[in-house]
Amino acid sequence: MRRPPRRSPKPICSINMTAFLSIQLVLLVLFMNRTGADLPIHGVVNLPKVKNPAPMLWALRDDATVVAIQRDGKVYVGHDVANPDYLPAMIRKSLDRGGEHKVYINADRRTRYKDVREAVAAVRSAGVEDIGFLVTDAKRY
Repeated sequence: MRRPPRRSPKPICSINMTAFLSIQLVLLVLFMNRTGADLPIHGVVNLPKVKNPAPMLWALRDDATVVAIQRDGKVYVGHDVANPDYLPAMIRKSLDRGGEHKVYINADRRTRYKDVREAVAAVRSAGVEDIGFLVTDAKRY
């Protein structure tokens, strides 16, 4: 009695949907938690709340110029404390390193308007007209 010749197994042309969907769910959760408003820069925790914020993910980059204004009026450019007299020079120096020609202002919601106005004036005197304010979504919290 003769045996039939062995055939090679057929290729499997299907995807394990359980594993595929579990990976997709993990990626969805990770990317939903990444917003421009979640930047912890120098203790600025209470960002202003708005109803329709625009995502500013470029503020997360290392070469982005972020001016942080704390509640007590201290101003930081990146991680350096900025004297109000030298703020335009520090902003120009930060912009010369490369990257986008835009300045992001990260101001605490309890900051006095005077401090924010002076920071915006310093940014404009540095030659930058494109300014973005980092805020948080009022619907989310």
